[in-house]
Amino acid sequence: MTDERGFSLMEAIVASVIAVIAVMGMAYSFGLGRAWINRFEIVRMADGQAQSRMELLSTLPPSDVNLTLGDHAGAPFNYLGTAIGDDHWRVEAPDVTVPGRGALHQVTVTVAWTNAGLRDSLNYQRLFPIP
Repeated sequence: MTDERGFSLMEAIVASVIAVIAVMGMAYSFGLGRAWINRFEIVRMADGQAQSRMELLSTLPPSDVNLTLGDHAGAPFNYLGTAIGDDHWRVEAPDVTVPGRGALHQVTVTVAWTNAGLRDSLNYQRLFPIP
């Protein structure tokens, strides 16, 4: 009988391959996580711009030109100093009447952008009184 201690070369190679596969899987997961963090940052900034635009429109008198029916162009949407999209809004006249307030217009603010070749957008909607 011989004393067999330690491990063979084959065991070392198999263990190394398993370790490399695990590290590559973790690196891929970290890359995906970072991409989602970047996307969330852009969405958060777009959300802020859409809210700001809606708040600005809500301070205007109902007869303002920015609240007339149709599409209206807004400002560029910047991320890290680069314009990656824009904001715009549409004023529509749905069949909505509130007792005591009269007819309302529906305003939809949209912020749209392109990041890493993918087009994305978000919308806010609100009803505004009309004169």
